[in-house]
This record gives sequence, C-alpha cells and structure tokens, in this order.
Amino acid sequence: MDNILPEEAPVLFLINGGMGLTKPPKVEQWDGLIEICLMDNDISKLPISPSCPKLQKLFLGRNYKLRIIPPPFFDHMPALQVLNLSRTSIKSLPESLFKLFNLRRLFLNHCALITTLSPKIGELEQLEVLDLEGTEIMYLPKEVGKLTNLTCLEVSFFEPTSRRRLEQSHEIIPCGTISALSLLEELNIDVRSNDNLWNASAGEVASEICRLQRLHTLKFHFPRVELLSYFNWDGEKMSPSLSYFRFTVGHLVERIISRLSCDAELELERYDRYLKYVNGEDIPGEIKKVLRHSTAFFLDRHWTIRKLSDFGYRNMLQLKCLVAGECNNLQAIIDGDQIESPSSDATVGLVSLEYMHIYCMKNLRSIWEGAVNNSSFYSLKYLTFSTCPELTNIFTPGLLANFSNLEELIIDSCPKITCLVSCDRCDDKITFILPALKRISLHFLPKLASISNGWLISPRLELMSFQDCKNLKSLPISKAFNENLRKIEGEHGWWQELKWEDTHQDSWDDIFVPID
Repeated sequence: MDNILPEEAPVLFLINGGMGLTKPPKVEQWDGLIEICLMDNDISKLPISPSCPKLQKLFLGRNYKLRIIPPPFFDHMPALQVLNLSRTSIKSLPESLFKLFNLRRLFLNHCALITTLSPKIGELEQLEVLDLEGTEIMYLPKEVGKLTNLTCLEVSFFEPTSRRRLEQSHEIIPCGTISALSLLEELNIDVRSNDNLWNASAGEVASEICRLQRLHTLKFHFPRVELLSYFNWDGEKMSPSLSYFRFTVGHLVERIISRLSCDAELELERYDRYLKYVNGEDIPGEIKKVLRHSTAFFLDRHWTIRKLSDFGYRNMLQLKCLVAGECNNLQAIIDGDQIESPSSDATVGLVSLEYMHIYCMKNLRSIWEGAVNNSSFYSLKYLTFSTCPELTNIFTPGLLANFSNLEELIIDSCPKITCLVSCDRCDDKITFILPALKRISLHFLPKLASISNGWLISPRLELMSFQDCKNLKSLPISKAFNENLRKIEGEHGWWQELKWEDTHQDSWDDIFVPID
C-alpha cells in the first residue's frame, strides 16, 4: 500500500511585527490569511488592492513612515473585523475603508496628522470600538451617532487655528450624538488647554453622558465646576456608576514647562479614580463629592486654600495618592484641630494615603498644625517635598509614629530646612525613627545641619542620596544597625569632610558613589 503524505495545514497567520521591514510581504502571501501583523516596522508603502477574502485582523500600527493608504486597498477584505492603523503618518482614510461593513474595532490612536473624520464613518454600523485618541480632529461628524453598537469611544480634540476656525461651523460634538450611543461602556474625551469650542460644548455633552446607563469608564474635562452637578455624587454610589474615571475640573492654561515631575505624573495615572482640580478658588461642594469617590487627587494651582485638610477628612478617606503644587496660600497639609473627635463613628484623617508629592509651595511651613492623631499618614510609603522655600522641618517627635510605614523620603530645594525632625526631643525611649524607610534623598538643602536630631534611621535603609547639603557634617547610621545600606551618593568633597562617632569613614567607602 502506497504511503499517503498528509496535506500541509494552510497558513492562516502572518506575524512579522518588529522585524525592521521596509516593504510589506508580497501580495501573494496575503491571500487566504485570517490575521496579518506588520506592526513596529518601517513600511512606507502598501500593495494597491490585495485579495484577502478571509482576513479578519490587520495590524499596521507603529509604521511611522506609512503616509498613504491606496484608495482601493480595502476593496477585497470583506471579512475584516479588526484594523489597527495607530501611530502611522496617514493624513486621511481611503474610501474603501468605509465599505468594511463587518468592521468591529478601528484604532487610529496617535495618528497625529488626521485632522478630520469623514461623515462616512457612520456606515460602519457594526463598529464596537473607535479609538481616535491623539489625533488632531476638530469635531466629530454627527454620523458617529449612527454607530449604535459602540461600546468604546476615545477621542482627542485639537483646538483649530484662526484660519481653521473660519472654515469650521460644526459643533465639536453634535447635539444628540453621545446620547445615541446607548451601549457605550467606555468614553474618553481629551481636549487641549484654552479650547473655547469645548468650553461652550461641555455642558451639553455632560448632560448626555448622564443618560448612558452602561458607562463604567469616563475621561472628561469639566471646564466649570458647576458641570459636575449633572452627575449624582451623593451617597456611596455614583450615577452613572463609574468604576474608572479621569476627571479634570477647571480652566486649563497651557504651560511651556510643567513643574510636575514625570514620576508624580506617572503615579497619578496608576489609579482608577483620578480627580484633577486646576486653577480653583474656594472649595466647592461638588469637588468634595467627587473627591469622596476618588483614589488619586491632583490639586494644581489653587488660589485660596490654606490647608489641604480644608477639603474635609471624610471626603479623603479613599485617597491613596495626593499630589499638590503651586498653591501659593497653602501653609500646612493637615490641621489636626479640624479632625473629628475619636468618639465619632467616622474614621479620621488620611488613613489610606500611600503616596504624597508636594511641590512649589511658596508659603508651606509644616505638614501638621494642631493636635496629632494616630491615623493620618499611617499607610504612607512615598513622601516628596520639592521647592518649598518656607519649610523648616518635616517631622515633629509626636508625629513620627504616624510615618512608621514610610519607605521613601525625598526632600529637594527647600533652602530653610535645618533638620528633618524638629529639635524638641520628648521621648528618650526612642532609639531610631522611620522604621520602614529604605531610601532617602536630600538635595539642595544648604542649611540642613541634622537629619534626625540624633536618632538612628531605619534598619531597613538601603540608599542615601545627598547633593548640596554643605552644612550636613554627620550621618545617623552605624555599621551594626544599618546592615542593609548598599549605597551612599554625594559630592566627594562633602564626603571627605564628614565626621564619624561610632565608626570610621573608610568602613563606608566601599558603598560611597561620588556624583561630582
């Protein structure tokens, strides 16, 4: 009996992502495939009209040299369901794309040269995901309202130049468009600063968003605080019920240079419910209501607030991340006299806070004023103070116990600080402070004379970093106690002038790294 060789299984996938291709595979290779991935290459030209009757998924993203898609390119892709053109240099979409009647997902994110979206987008009635984030479109065509199967819409609006504005008479989002998308679960709307068109349209859009019963994810800019009233924030639940939100409230002002560090910005983005309040005055009730549901809060340039605790402790119980900057009237973070009495049913203080970054505070003088309780800051792991010219110390002896879980401390450009701990030692039983601290960075503190007022620092300490602390003559460490210390950074000249009591400098030389 003759041996019959089995037939070779047909090739259904072509995965050539990240291979440095300058040309796409030959058109003969496309036929019969159900998925093609050519992402992360240097492809600049595509075949005119490849025959792909079975193709369901096509990934062309991150081909930055791709500028034009041939007009008939999609003519023979009737089964296509997923199309990714993100981060390419295309300026427009070919007519053949709008005949992909089975298309479910269209990704155009960060196609920065796309400035308009064709009204023919409404013909893609099966579309479930439309990602326009990072484009420079000026408005949505009303035909987007026909995409009634959409569950996810992401869009960035670019404020038109004066010439463009004269040519444009469209609403940024036509009335009734958002409310027509009743299946929406995710809606992200990003706008540039000083966008007057958005400022005029945001109220109507907000009122339509409130009708979306399935919505659980929302990114939105409220140019005026009162627009928050469209949403129901009372009680434990929100309406609509949002498990994830990114809210910016207030009038945005474009800045040439942001003073917020990249690390703090990335940290804010980690949290599911993030509120940014910018250029505010007073403390509106609507902000307090949203804050009650937030896990991250960025207070950017508030003009009147004197203490962060003025927002109300009950409204900050869920906060895990707090960033605040350029609030020129702020004098303290916490006013202990505002905290409810221990007999009350409410948990008091910033009990959930894990990350706090304070920067560019012209008049900040202390973390805490008034009576100290044992709840606030207990969960805090990361603490930064940067560019606070009136700050003289960070901790008081009575406050140190609240920071027993602190793992990283960064103090930068605070010229009046003389000691991290105020000098009134009141408990001789304490032998060391900040027991969980692993990393400490002290930069540009010219008057710093003492770190801990004689106490040793954390046995878990791993890294110490110093720069321009010329007045600091000793370090509160010992070989026996700080066995985990792996690295000390600082200027070579400063290191040579340090004085040591219980150990010799040369015993630390192996872990010292000069930064000159």
